[in-house]
Amino acid sequence: MRKKNKLRLSILFTLFFIIIFITVLIFFVLPKFDFMYISADKHWQKEKIGDVDEKTGGTEKEKVKQGTNGIYFVYKDKLMYMDEANEQVREMCKLQSGIIGIIVKDDTVFFRKRDEYDYGFYKVDLSGKIVKLFDASGTSSIEGENIYILDGEPSLRKYDFNGRKIFENKVKSGFISSGMIFDNYIFFIRYNFDISDDGVEVSIPKYYLFDANKINYKTRKLKLSRYYMQPEAGNTYWKEDVIPYDSVAKEVDKTVREGEIFDDTTEKNLDDYELQSVELLPWSFSEVQDGYIYLYGEQRVTYRDKNYKEKMSVIKEGWESEKIKKVTYTTIARVLCRINIEDIKDTSEDTYINYELVCYDLNKNWGGFIINNKNAYVLKEDEYFDSSKEDRNIYVYSMDVDTGLYKEIYRKERFFIGNYYSEMFVTDKYIFIYEGSEYGVKKCITRIDRDGNNPILVMDENGEVVMQALEK
Repeated sequence: MRKKNKLRLSILFTLFFIIIFITVLIFFVLPKFDFMYISADKHWQKEKIGDVDEKTGGTEKEKVKQGTNGIYFVYKDKLMYMDEANEQVREMCKLQSGIIGIIVKDDTVFFRKRDEYDYGFYKVDLSGKIVKLFDASGTSSIEGENIYILDGEPSLRKYDFNGRKIFENKVKSGFISSGMIFDNYIFFIRYNFDISDDGVEVSIPKYYLFDANKINYKTRKLKLSRYYMQPEAGNTYWKEDVIPYDSVAKEVDKTVREGEIFDDTTEKNLDDYELQSVELLPWSFSEVQDGYIYLYGEQRVTYRDKNYKEKMSVIKEGWESEKIKKVTYTTIARVLCRINIEDIKDTSEDTYINYELVCYDLNKNWGGFIINNKNAYVLKEDEYFDSSKEDRNIYVYSMDVDTGLYKEIYRKERFFIGNYYSEMFVTDKYIFIYEGSEYGVKKCITRIDRDGNNPILVMDENGEVVMQALEK
């Protein structure tokens, strides 16, 4: 009997240690190895990964958001609601501090306070009841049925709408100054990059075999710039970056030589030059719309003198980089382009990302852009020269992103003097324009239809709801 008991005990202890060993192995040891992480499409929990709509991404906080039956918007420290059926506007709640921005899911509003000591993420329902969900600093967005927080460390956290943390995963990258989430991918631009660097990167997720909430990120720079000639001493790219002359080179070269889009092309006789590179340097980007991310920035085209070696040989003084500048010519245009997110997901260290040109910014001073329902909306203001002038105008342009054709749909005189820039937000039916005085002491909100008609002053500088028609 004693032998049987000892045998049973030894079996139990063995099983116990096997369970402990497997537990430690699965939860603490194996997650440290890259080979234990696989892509979402191969994972046995793939239905739990990402958003069900592959053509959209996370939506971030703004001052105006579309709800189910109305529009939510911020005026300083007030959260307002406009019923679209009767256009009645009411105050939902008021905070001691201001509201940075809101995100709306159905008719629940999520927001952050304008308070440097409060990192809380809050939600409020139609009754005005406010609930604090969690504390977390960083960029907040909602995709599908979850809240995402991307901080600068960087790490990505995922919560449900009740504030329960689902995961927190570190991202193997340096500081992220501006990023966007789609399907657990992180798309971002580094604003502290060297002028020769694209600065656009994507962190690609792979999921732990035994737990899809454990993510291993690999960060890659997107290859948006193309180089067609072998580098010389002083160039900022490598010979491995050089590719054959392609359709992008042919089209851009043709556009430059026509002399209507790019800067200062009359300064040089381009017949004496050959195309060396076409670089894309994005400054800003959109949320995912219809399967695309839209980028706005510079397209920088460089030409090299056909007799550059002979000319460089007679230059006696200066660094090689300075000599190169004397035998090359660079011209710049501002562009709006777009990238298919499937191309981003499939990218590798060796592949170039094909971007589609939407249009060139002939004004060269867009203040920003918003993509909504196959249209791009651009807000522009007259340049600021003298704070005593009151006749500075605000302009709104609309563009069809498939054709690249755009036109001015609305203009107005600014309500306030000074250099406080205006903001624009777009909903299903309307465009909202926020204007402020110096330091944002006073604010006004104007609403127009998406075709630029029916301008209405929604709230005046005193914070009163007026819904007053304005002259167009």
